[in-house]
Amino acid sequence: MPRADRAWIRRSVLLLACAWPLSLHAAILFAGPEWPARVTAAAIALGALIWAIADGRQAAVLLAAGFAALLAATMLYAPQLLLFAPPVILNAAFAAFFGASLRPGHEPVIGIYARIEQGGTVPADLAQHARVVTWLWTILLAALAALALALALWAPLETWSLFSNVVFYAMVGALFVGEYLYRRVRFRHYRHASLTALLRNVRSANLFARR
Repeated sequence: MPRADRAWIRRSVLLLACAWPLSLHAAILFAGPEWPARVTAAAIALGALIWAIADGRQAAVLLAAGFAALLAATMLYAPQLLLFAPPVILNAAFAAFFGASLRPGHEPVIGIYARIEQGGTVPADLAQHARVVTWLWTILLAALAALALALALWAPLETWSLFSNVVFYAMVGALFVGEYLYRRVRFRHYRHASLTALLRNVRSANLFARR
């Protein structure tokens, strides 16, 4: 796929990831009760479409179409599942992904980014820091999954939405930026990418293909 097309896909994914939680929170606060599930279904369907375009194979298009049909059926018969399940499933899946990289014989997820940033060789103290930060991401994401489930079961819808669609993302951003600033001070004697370059590394590193 040409570079320009790949850039378009990356930007579309970023825009969708930013627009989905904000649109969902707005729908819960200001729209009718049927709209939150519709917003989530539309966001997931768009994500599947972008994936099918990026993959380019006919099988991917057929799979995305089948997934869209499943979403439509879920929206008709179990709309609450569409509303409450994604924060639990996504945070739990990412927590498992980060946690699995901490097993013996595996490279921690943050260690991969450290290796990219350092040009291939990661000093021992920086490697240990990367392992600790991978633990922090695992704990945070697992806690967010548990909190999303607890809020879905016992909190008012508006409270659940505020945390799931606003506060959770702020906490993820705070850990990302806070760790970056701490590392720049604590390990100032090493080379560090700019925050923009670090975001590019996160976006471009195909971590799932490495597992």
